Amino acid sequence: MENLSLNKKVCLKIISIVATKSGTGKTTLIEKLIPILKEKNWKVGVLKHDAHKFEMDKEGKDTYRFAQAGADNVIISSSTKLAMIQTLKEERTIEDILPLFKDVDLVIVEGFKNNKYPKIEVHRNVVDNNFLYNDLNFKKDTFIALASDEELEVDIPVLDINNPMEVVKFIEDKILNEK
Repeated sequence: MENLSLNKKVCLKIISIVATKSGTGKTTLIEKLIPILKEKNWKVGVLKHDAHKFEMDKEGKDTYRFAQAGADNVIISSSTKLAMIQTLKEERTIEDILPLFKDVDLVIVEGFKNNKYPKIEVHRNVVDNNFLYNDLNFKKDTFIALASDEELEVDIPVLDINNPMEVVKFIEDKILNEK
């Protein structure tokens, strides 16, 4: 699997969780994976792609006011958290964003369907019976598994979406423990 070398000391391990449609269960699956990975002492980062114009800040708060006044970067810091809001002229690529992750063993990417990193496709037949895995617009060799609520006959592993321990074990075997 491909790892991103950010410098001589840092090598990020990355897994993408993708699906054909919103509402398939990507976020729910990631939400279940994180505490299991943390319990196993893995440090986890998550990169979420949003196709819409999201708003993290709240109207009336100081940081919101600074951004509305025209600040290009607004950073808020406390003893337990740090957040940055940066005004962009164009969307950033994954490669632009990944260097922001520090001291993590794994970055879970939600979305960014066309990325070059290993992917687990989330599939629920009741949401959509199509697969990105079969879509010629996507690099098939980046798909390393399907997480589904039904048995499928495909040439990559099918993981039980309702068994996050199984998905974590797969990620450990294929991504985290790979040299």
